[in-house]
Amino acid sequence: MKIGASVFDIMNTSLEENLEFFDNNKHIDYVELCHDYPYENMNDNKELIDLLNSYSLKYTIHSPLIDTNIASLNSTIVKASISEMKGSIDLANKIDSDIVVIHPGKISFQAIGQEENVYEIAKNSLKEIGKYGEDCGVYPCIENMPNIEGFMYKDINHLNQTLEELDLPMTLDIGHAHHAGFSPKEFYFDRIKHIHVHNNYGDDDTHNQLNEGTFKVNEFFDIFIDKKYDGIYMLEMFNKDFIENSIEYLKDNKYI
Repeated sequence: MKIGASVFDIMNTSLEENLEFFDNNKHIDYVELCHDYPYENMNDNKELIDLLNSYSLKYTIHSPLIDTNIASLNSTIVKASISEMKGSIDLANKIDSDIVVIHPGKISFQAIGQEENVYEIAKNSLKEIGKYGEDCGVYPCIENMPNIEGFMYKDINHLNQTLEELDLPMTLDIGHAHHAGFSPKEFYFDRIKHIHVHNNYGDDDTHNQLNEGTFKVNEFFDIFIDKKYDGIYMLEMFNKDFIENSIEYLKDNKYI
């Protein structure tokens, strides 16, 4: 089982501190970097790239979230957001990564009633990002969203159908899927290339440790192991204690 962890508390601790923590954990081989503030200019920071490459860790990239929307009715925002996603693909190339996580867009308050247009804009944006990723040898993996107002592709079946049409891979976020009302038996798809792992109680997207919530974690792992999923299980949690406790959970249940 390939285990990774996301640098999700990057605003509160230094990148180097996070990398030291992950590098010292024998079960973590992969780290997901948040290509966002305060490291949104990571592409142009040779010192930072050298730091990343100084560890034995392997990386995936989470593309920018702050103020981006590839489904905006404002074409200038769409263009800028696509450029941000392409920048993450460029970063992946610089650090020998082949996975970039992409959020599929949001329906703003002003776009209510224009949902059909918004989804068409999102598809066109994803098509452009997908082509750029293909040309660069990087997989832009589109993520399903939690049940939060304005978020798109909360329905994992709708997302999978769109990705089939566009020939793009998926990042399956199991916490988001649980929050949106789906059970483990409902969300295995061949499109899944990358997985975000965390738990919640179904009422909020809290990114809890694996043993804290109502999601059937073991049922999920058993299904995906049986299906021979061979990608990364990325622990996307808000603090290091959650990550350490989740690794202990995986060990106790003999998954690692």
